[in-house]
Amino acid sequence: MMCRRLFLLTATTLSVAMIGACAQRADTSTDTTIASSTVNSGADTTAMVRGTVASASPTQLVVATSTGNDTIALTQPVQVYSRQPAKLTDVKDNVFIGVTTVKQPDGTERATEIHIFPEELRGLGEGSRMMSQGGGGNRMTNGAVSNSRMTNGTASPSRMSNGNVANANGSTLDVQYAGGSQKVVVPPNTPVTQIKATSKQLAVGDRVSIQARKASNGSLSASKVMIAGR
Repeated sequence: MMCRRLFLLTATTLSVAMIGACAQRADTSTDTTIASSTVNSGADTTAMVRGTVASASPTQLVVATSTGNDTIALTQPVQVYSRQPAKLTDVKDNVFIGVTTVKQPDGTERATEIHIFPEELRGLGEGSRMMSQGGGGNRMTNGAVSNSRMTNGTASPSRMSNGNVANANGSTLDVQYAGGSQKVVVPPNTPVTQIKATSKQLAVGDRVSIQARKASNGSLSASKVMIAGR
């Protein structure tokens, strides 16, 4: 009697960023919170939708992306997130973050911006990957940070790292994620934002990042939406 094994290949994102981050949006700007991803989950998959809100109602969003319009059914209750100013001192041990980096001449990665995710978005886009479609050689990494320190550096191509922070007390961040880690040099003037829940209503023109559930028939649904700007 023969045994059969079923292997499920999973590709994850995330940026961050809420949030994220990092393919080209329909307006050609780049969301560095969450990278694009499609994650298998049984019969359904999870897909990142990133673009500009073309229409909004209490039950659905139409998002204009670089490849066309995506219609997303909104599953109640819907929670909207937005970016708010934060400080490097807010990057504490075991915090889940997204960090965009650029490679330096010595091969190390230098942070250009950091996004702090709320606990309910922990794990979003976990992993490390190059940012395509206008990312300029950037990489996105989602994971947990440890042995953190702070230094300066010079940049070239960018990387995005999302993860949890541990030992945030120096000049580098060690962003840990399932299957690996990424060490990041963090200059003291690195911009930091915090992704927080907001009561703001979604409106036409908002740039959004949405991790949507994609059903077997291709339909998209979501209950969490991150506003990346206008």
